[in-house]
Amino acid sequence: MSVLEVDKQFPNLGSKLGLCVKDLDKRVLYQNENCVKTCGLMTGQVCGKTCMRLYHQIEECAAVSEGMKLFKATEIEGHKVDALIVNDGNSITTILYPLDEDQDKFKKQEIFFQERGLTKSEVRIMQMVMQGMTNAAIAEKLFISKATLKTHLNNIYKKLPASMRPSQVRG
Repeated sequence: MSVLEVDKQFPNLGSKLGLCVKDLDKRVLYQNENCVKTCGLMTGQVCGKTCMRLYHQIEECAAVSEGMKLFKATEIEGHKVDALIVNDGNSITTILYPLDEDQDKFKKQEIFFQERGLTKSEVRIMQMVMQGMTNAAIAEKLFISKATLKTHLNNIYKKLPASMRPSQVRG
């Protein structure tokens, strides 16, 4: 796939998204500027970067190598991102969405949750959910049982819109 073909297919990626297209041998065919900033210039090379190590999880779990998987809040080459990796049978496409780690983001989340009646503990739990943490990891970090966490989550979800359910938030 040529750069022009990719640019025609994805004209409005925006200024944040990273895009990398590889052939099925994992040789990089195209990278946009944001992908180059994250991984370095890889065009023409076989990729062994973090996203390809993540891609291995798709390969080993599928009877056929085609498929896609979203990796929430993962680290790729020192950058915290959500990564969507797709194998359509012709190419492997990686889309990277950089995650803001700044305090401003967490303050906005805190205000959003407080406006909906969440307690300080519930806000903290919900921020961990938004970061993609599992229930087991949250319970361990907070030194509470999984059952106690489940009670908190049930109370939280009663206060939030349906779009904030775990399947929507955690991907």
